[in-house]
Amino acid sequence: MILTPRKREHIMPLPVVLISTLSGDGVKNAAPWSNITPILRPFNDIVLGSWVKRDTLNIIRATKEFVINVPTVDMVEAVMVCAKNYPPEVDEFEQAGLRARPSRNVKPPGIEGCLAWAECTLVEEISRKNYSLVIGTVVHLEVDEGFFNEAGEMDYERAKPLSVMLGDKGMYFTRPVFAGRYAEYSEMFLSQENHTPVE
Repeated sequence: MILTPRKREHIMPLPVVLISTLSGDGVKNAAPWSNITPILRPFNDIVLGSWVKRDTLNIIRATKEFVINVPTVDMVEAVMVCAKNYPPEVDEFEQAGLRARPSRNVKPPGIEGCLAWAECTLVEEISRKNYSLVIGTVVHLEVDEGFFNEAGEMDYERAKPLSVMLGDKGMYFTRPVFAGRYAEYSEMFLSQENHTPVE
């Protein structure tokens, strides 16, 4: 089967997060996002892709702050409420029945009930005709200890973080499960002596 290039989003699972912002007028905004990824390791930066005409992008431009909230599968209906195209003056927290969680280093609140909260400040916006890439730095990262070990690793099968597969006319909400293989990072590197994997 050959797909058109514009369907490139059909071929991979995407994360689902809620980005919370606070307008200059004090209106709380929450918007679902899948075009988001950390930038390499070990940097603190993260990048999200946005259509040019989005309230969230306008607020980030104006305030330079946002929070990335990682929802569970149980929050899928609230995510869909936040996906609606409300006008800027509407508080999406109220519409979706979300509870605000005070942030430590930024003004926008996080969202109670999520698995993790990454407080971010705007570093750079790379603009194109129809979209922008927003680069932010994580200035504070906090997680629900009930779903993370001491090393900060998520027990994802208990936590059930939300993800999505996109289709032609809609979305299939999913969650990650263990594939049966754990790999140390060291397995990716070859020794310089014999080019065999490092033990």
